[in-house]
Amino acid sequence: MTRGVRPAGLALALAIAPFAAVRAAAGAPSAPGAAAGFAQVAASLVLIVGVIIALAWLATRLRLTPRAASSGLKVLADVAVGPKERVVLIKVGDGQALVGVGADGIRSLALLERVVVLPAEATNPGAFAERLKSLMSGGPKS
Repeated sequence: MTRGVRPAGLALALAIAPFAAVRAAAGAPSAPGAAAGFAQVAASLVLIVGVIIALAWLATRLRLTPRAASSGLKVLADVAVGPKERVVLIKVGDGQALVGVGADGIRSLALLERVVVLPAEATNPGAFAERLKSLMSGGPKS
């Protein structure tokens, strides 16, 4: 009397077959394949592109990228009022405007009648370096 193959036995044999093939192949010396080299190059490329994208995002987040120059408009000062909201003082020709910048867009807050004069530290880009030098040399601490 012959017995048929049971489904459970067939499933077990199919589940064990890949492990047996790997074990048999592990005993024999094998040369590195083209697929392994391609996978390593692709993984390296993905890693490098990911680092470039992360650095670009960080540079824009920290405002390290230069702003485009315009002859008619100039940002004089800005202050964060929330995680995605800023109030910006803009020089427009001879006048000044106060605008709000947020995730939903830009809104005009006020057209200033009097010109706002900013302190020298806010407009001088080298002010921080000068202040740091004076503090390091034991200068005035105000």
